[in-house]
This record gives sequence, structure tokens and C-alpha cells, in this order.
Amino acid sequence: MSPKTRGLRLAVGRLPFSVSRWVAMPVADKQPTANRKWLTANRKPHTANRHGFVLWEMLLGLAIFCVGAIALTTALQQALDTVILIHDESEVRQDLESILAEASVNKLQPGKTAIFMGDHRIQYEREVVSLPETNSKGQPVANLWQVTVRATWLARNRVRTSEAQEVLFQP
Repeated sequence: MSPKTRGLRLAVGRLPFSVSRWVAMPVADKQPTANRKWLTANRKPHTANRHGFVLWEMLLGLAIFCVGAIALTTALQQALDTVILIHDESEVRQDLESILAEASVNKLQPGKTAIFMGDHRIQYEREVVSLPETNSKGQPVANLWQVTVRATWLARNRVRTSEAQEVLFQP
């Protein structure tokens, strides 16, 4: 080996990629034989079986990632539906209290009345019925009313209802 080739081999041997094997080898060593496999930069045999195994590893990793993403999406959707349901129930409870408080102040007439509040997703109905009650002396009590307020709305493709009832006396 000449000093010129030796210096080239040392300089190229420091390169981080596999070019060093091609440049520094004598011409006779560049051609693979039947018993010899190509060497890569990490000095492991380069075979097709290893690439097939890496492909299966990648597909398995992608499948695990997809299952996790689907599970996370489903959990987020259920959490969002639960938050919306809790918000709707809270809104209905407040509106029922408001309608009953309003009924205790206003003059009542027997019958059913539709009440529109908010964004009209929730339908309210107020029903006022006169109660024929008597006092302890057996005398009829006038202006005794039973007020029932019903709320109906659609949540998670199911019809939900809530009801509040109160008995009022208006002199």
C-alpha cells in the first residue's frame, strides 16, 4: 500500500457514512462474492429480512397510535356530552325556579301556557289548576292554585323532561 493510499484511507475512514468502504478498498474488494454481503456504516449485514421486520414494527406502532387516538377522541366526545347535559340541567333548574317565582307574583288564571325563554332549545309549559280545598272549619278556600311547570328538551338524541310544582295562595 502506498503512502498516498494510506493517507486517503485514514482520511476517508473518518467520514460518518459508508463511502469510506468504497473509496479505500482495492478494486478487487469492491465486488461482492456469493459468500459475502455488503457492509453498511454500522458494520451489520444489509439484508431484506431486516427491512421487512422494520416495516412490521412501523405498522404495529401506527396501529397502536390509531387505537389510542380513537380512544382519546371517544373519551373527549363523552366528556363534552356530559358537560352539555349538566349545563342544560342547571339552566332548566334555574328557569323553573324563575317561572315559579314569577307565578307567585302575577295574578293566576287556570289553564296551560307555553313559555319561551333563552334560545328556544328548551320548551316550557306552565299549567295552573284551582284546588278545591277546605280549611279546618270545612269552609272552601278560594284562590288556592297548583302551579306545575314542565321543561322538555333534546339531549343525546333523547327527549329529557323536568318538572317543578308549587301550591300558591293569592288573596
